[in-house]
Formats: sequence, structure tokens, C-alpha cells
Amino acid sequence: MAWPVSFGYFLQNSLLLATVFSMGHVGTKELAACALATMWANVSGFSLGIGMASSLDTLCSHSHTGSLDIYANGKHLQRALVVMSVISVMVSALWCFTEDLLLLAGQDAEVSRLAGIYIYYLIPSVFPYFAFECLKRYLQSQGIMSGALFCIFLGSPLNAILQYLLVWGPLNLGFIGAPLGLSITYIILPCFMVIYIRYFTKNSAWGGWDFAEAFNVFEIMELLKLGIPGVFMICTEWWAFEVIALIAGWFGEKSLAAQSIVLTTTSLAYMIPMGISIAASTRIGNALGAHCADMAKISSFSSLLLGGVIGTLSCTFFLVVKDSWGYLWTSDIEVVTLVAQILPVASVYQLSDSIAVIGAGVLRGCGHQKIGAIINLCGYYILGIPVGLLFAFTFAWKVTGLFVGVAVGLIAVSIFYACWVLKLNFEQECENLRLKLKKTNNYLVLENDEEYYNEYQACE
Repeated sequence: MAWPVSFGYFLQNSLLLATVFSMGHVGTKELAACALATMWANVSGFSLGIGMASSLDTLCSHSHTGSLDIYANGKHLQRALVVMSVISVMVSALWCFTEDLLLLAGQDAEVSRLAGIYIYYLIPSVFPYFAFECLKRYLQSQGIMSGALFCIFLGSPLNAILQYLLVWGPLNLGFIGAPLGLSITYIILPCFMVIYIRYFTKNSAWGGWDFAEAFNVFEIMELLKLGIPGVFMICTEWWAFEVIALIAGWFGEKSLAAQSIVLTTTSLAYMIPMGISIAASTRIGNALGAHCADMAKISSFSSLLLGGVIGTLSCTFFLVVKDSWGYLWTSDIEVVTLVAQILPVASVYQLSDSIAVIGAGVLRGCGHQKIGAIINLCGYYILGIPVGLLFAFTFAWKVTGLFVGVAVGLIAVSIFYACWVLKLNFEQECENLRLKLKKTNNYLVLENDEEYYNEYQACE
């Protein structure tokens, strides 16, 4: 279940890489503005949508196997789209003031102006991006993991062609062509997904648009109870790495370049356990919905074990290539040397990173996003970033010290996640979910507990 998700995330990252490549052919200021705008878009927009969409990891995976209503997943999707439309309006309004906000943050005036223009042309993509994330989870909760991969597989070359045509090809729009091409791609992706759902799946979970269900206040509140902690769960981690990137810029362009290379490398390695995390969330959520506690328990432990293997392999790879890896990105000897110094530190937290992201997936499958948000907040902001600042400035380790802080924070986060997963009582999780679904008269077995346990004994 995991490999299509991981490969899909690789391709989704290629959309931004194509944009950066296009800007590299325009100019240095434009490239810097693209990097700054991308960071701002992630921090203030896309991360919010991804966090809110994580509520569907729980709701849809539970209802897929545990609800009497065969259209429950479609109704969850409709409510998520309603919430996303509100969030997209707020994000779009915020993005209109990007230049002013970046100037307040002390950024270069010309770079801020260009970043504001870049973000302005990304505004049309906000809701389509959010909708795509919701549609992905709608399918993944049903065990259909290849839908997003299919769509991004088509969207990735389309984006590359648009970048060529709009930036420095026949249309030659220059700087504005990059965000415009990216926006068009993000708008088309959910259209591809709808086509995929319509013609390549049984489409049994979609019962048509139901306004009464879509705007059901009680159900929307249930979604927000998972979605808001999900936003904090995603954003606390995402923002921590953006803070590290901003601080690295204080040590000069060489340190910033080295930091960018290492973070890009670790982000690529992160995609594999991220795929396992999504698969674990789906598998565990489906098992809990079907009241299969043993299946949920085995899935959680096996996913953590698999994450440990992947993390160990990543750690070994980083240690082997540390001295030569920088040459793949630059010929600057000073930057290559800094990369060689940082990669051993980054290798230390590969195992922790894998355990942490998969532990987060287990918690999403159980509906414990709030716990994940608290763990990330404590690990990154109370421990990781302060330790990084201490080593970077007090001990003068500079950018290497920042990564020491990341390593310390991630080790703590992974320990917290692992301990919480190991102490989960999956029988109690099943019972809690059963009682919750019975309140809405949507559980598969409504009347007789004895009949209920007999029916699901096989999967135990």
C-alpha cells in the first residue's frame, strides 16, 4: 500500500523543483523570490490544508469498514470541501499582503516585491490544492493508493511543459510564468482525480452531492475536532524546519546553500516512511472500523518495524556518501565541506524521523491528532529549536549546530510517539469507535452485542 504513496510524493515534489529550475534561468533575484514565496506558501497556506485534510485519514478509514451508510465517505469528503473552501478564502486574503508581511519580516525589498507577485499568481491554486488533498485521502481510506500517483504522473510532465512554454519558451512570460504554470497544474490535478474516481473506480462511496449533509453543523464540528489538531500536528513539524532554514541564512550564503542541500536530501528520504505512514493510517483505521483490534495492533507494530529498517538504511546511506554528496549539487568546495559536516548529524535522526512520521500515522488512524500535536510542539519548540540555537550560537557550530537541535528534537519526538503507540489499547480503541458510531445510528451492528462479536470474530 505504501509504495504508490511514496512515489506520488516524489513526483509531487518535482512540481516545485521544475519551478525552481525555471527561475534559475531567469535570474538570481527571481530565484531567491521563488524560494521565499514557496516557503511562505507552504507555511501560511498549503500546510494548513494538508493538516485539515488529515481528519479524513481518521473519519473515512473508520467509516469505510465501520459505517452502515455506504455513502459515509462521500459525505465526509463533502464536509471537508466546505471547510476547505472557507480556509482557502482566508489564505487567499492573507496572500494578498505577502509583500508587506515579508518587508515587516526584514526581507530584501526587491525580493519581497517579486515574492508578492509570485504568490499573487498562486492564489487560484489554493482551493484546488486543498481539494486534491481531500480527494487523495478519500481514495486512500478505501485502500485505493494509486489514484494520486496516476494523477501526479500525468500532472508532473504537464507542469514541466507549462514551465517551458510560459517562462522562457514561446510565450516567454518570464517570472510570472512559473507560478502561473504551477497554478494551472494544481487546478488540473483534482480534475484528473475526479476523472479517475468516475472511470477507474467503482465509485461506490460517492452518493452524489447532499447539501444537508455537506453543511451538517454537528458533523462539521466533528471534522474540526480532528482537523484543527491535525493542522497543529503537521504545521508544528513543517514550521520547525522552515525556522531552521531562516536561521541558516544568518550565517551567510554558503551555510544557507549547504542547509538547503541537506534538507532537500532528507526530504527525499522522508518520502518513503511518509508513504508507510499513510498506509498505516489507512490500515489501522479500517481495522478499528471493522472492530479488528488484533489487526490494528499488528499493523501498527509492523509499520514501526518497517520504519526502523528504512531509517537504518537511510542513515547508512548518508554516512557512506557524506564526503561526495555535495558535488552532486555544487562545485563550491566550501559548500561541499559543510555538507560533509552536516550529513553525519542528519544521518543520526533518520531512524527517529522514520519512527516519528509512522507513529503519527498510527495516531491519525486512531483519531489522536491532538496527542501528535502536543508531541511535536514539545519536541521541536521546547527542546529541538532551543538546543539548535544553543549549539549554533553559544558553541559557534553555526548551521551544523542547528541540525544537532533537529536531531535532538526528532529523537525525543520519536521516543514519545513510540511509547504512545506501544501503550495503545486497541481493544478499547475499537470499543470507543463503536460507541461513537452507534450514537449516529451508523454502525454496522446496531442492536445485539452478541451478534456483533460473532460477526467480527473471524478477523480477530
